[in-house]
Amino acid sequence: MLDKLDSLDFRILRELSKDGRTSITDLAEKVKSSRPTVTNRLNRMKDLGLLEVAGGLNFINLGYKMAMVGLEVKTEASRKETIEVLSKCPRVQMIFRSPKKANIELGVWGESDQTINSTVESFRDISNVNIVDINYLGAPIRGSLTLKLELKGLDDTPCGLVCADCHRYQKDWCHGCPDSKDYKNPLMK
Repeated sequence: MLDKLDSLDFRILRELSKDGRTSITDLAEKVKSSRPTVTNRLNRMKDLGLLEVAGGLNFINLGYKMAMVGLEVKTEASRKETIEVLSKCPRVQMIFRSPKKANIELGVWGESDQTINSTVESFRDISNVNIVDINYLGAPIRGSLTLKLELKGLDDTPCGLVCADCHRYQKDWCHGCPDSKDYKNPLMK
């Protein structure tokens, strides 16, 4: 069962949403509480998985694009396997279960429409998966979306595809997998 949050927890969260880098001392002062209490509240929310503290790139300011992709996966075993594979893909920002024909919905990002298209096309290679629906959303206008790029420089991509062997990558339609050594990072000089 989810532990309930109280008004102090929400005041802390509100202040952190304004400035996630604020010090514990400043945060305690702003919410009119003590440093130990604020520290305990933050640790409790983090331990419960309710609070995530992470840095990332501002998706809106980057001008990157998004798409929602609906996949139909026929069996429960295939669905679990597909979710496991897609969870490792750095271009998959979100995964949802859905009661519709497209029983898995994905939020996918890319530096360009071509990169999103290349990513979506790679999903066709997953066994027992049909692409049911693709909604190209473009770049977000408003909202909060943080992109976590780890840039691992792996020899192999998490999905097992080799970017350098892909015709879309070779023709510069795709920047490649952000986790691979072949990633053509547009933010790098």
